[in-house]
Amino acid sequence: MASDVTVNLGSTKQEIRGFGASSAWCGTISDYVMNSLYGDLGYSILRLRIEEGIGDAWKTGNFSKWSPELANAKKASAKGAIVFASPWNPPASMQENFSKSGDSSAQRLRYDKYTEYAQYLNAYVKYMKDNGVDLYAISVQNEPDYAQDWTWWTPQEMLNFMKNNAGSINCRVMAPESFQFLKNMSDPILNDATALDNMDVLGCHFYGTSVNNMAYPLYQQKSAGKELWMTEKYFDDDTTGNIMNMSKEIHDSMVTGNMNAYIYWWITWPNGLATSSGTIYKRAYVLGQFAKFIRPGYKRVDATATPNTNVYVSAYTGDNKAVIVAINTGTAAVSQKFNFQNGSASSVVSYVTDSSRNMAAGANIAVTNGSFTAQLPAQSITTFVGNALEHHHHHH
Repeated sequence: MASDVTVNLGSTKQEIRGFGASSAWCGTISDYVMNSLYGDLGYSILRLRIEEGIGDAWKTGNFSKWSPELANAKKASAKGAIVFASPWNPPASMQENFSKSGDSSAQRLRYDKYTEYAQYLNAYVKYMKDNGVDLYAISVQNEPDYAQDWTWWTPQEMLNFMKNNAGSINCRVMAPESFQFLKNMSDPILNDATALDNMDVLGCHFYGTSVNNMAYPLYQQKSAGKELWMTEKYFDDDTTGNIMNMSKEIHDSMVTGNMNAYIYWWITWPNGLATSSGTIYKRAYVLGQFAKFIRPGYKRVDATATPNTNVYVSAYTGDNKAVIVAINTGTAAVSQKFNFQNGSASSVVSYVTDSSRNMAAGANIAVTNGSFTAQLPAQSITTFVGNALEHHHHHH
């Protein structure tokens, strides 16, 4: 049964920190690609990889191993993006082998090195700051629960570090970046007052994560003042199916997950967002449909999420603008009516990405009595942007 979309501009949800991607293992990314993503497409978050190949050189002030990511951080920072960093491993001198079921070569952070590891993360924060980049956050570990080629942490080990060591880190701390948003990695942190106090951003990944698993009641109950970021996911290529799945996943992360940020995986790889020579993949524009128009500090507002079969809608306000993102995963175009409540816009302009267009601007659509109707092309993502008008009460 088809219905209208009601956008309630007065009913605010989570604040949006931003959208972005990672430069991990990309080397120094070209100005052209960084300007395209962080300029033209409005990306507002960059995720760095903390290069453990620095070994113990960080102790003597030799930070050359960290310079490729510094270059990327500076480029994103210059465009107004915020930057955070994730480690895959500590330097080798802090690691030890341990026997884990089915994995004889598993590595963990030595228990007697937790203090030094916090100092190492601080060294990275200071290196970036000394070179003009204030990190927004630093992560304790990338995917501690799926450490195929990197460092394993049990939920208890992560809790211990968050309780006893994370408080000494001179930056917002992100944890635990579970590969599948498995709650057993983060429940112990949320249930421990000290650990929770030391956690600023709950990071997670969406590999094999169902929509239902995006909701996190315990986090919503405990998380006042914290943020929830989806910090890694990729889609293999630009097939229409992937474009639609990616669009729907970002929608779900906002509406079901109440996430504050969505960060794609690496930038310049085949399953990334661009080639190193400067071709921008369609997946980059899918993220741009959110990133360019939903700016940091905007808030999501209540909107009819599924007004029609195959139609998914979310809405946002900020800067006296109303932004609506409407996804049509179906193979037929849909004529969709939108009604504003508690405010309106005089007109909206649309931007669409589909099989033949990349964030293409459409004509202005008039808003009449708080309503407008628009065509959602088959298998498309459309963003509507209007100047929000304050609601005036008329006295008779």
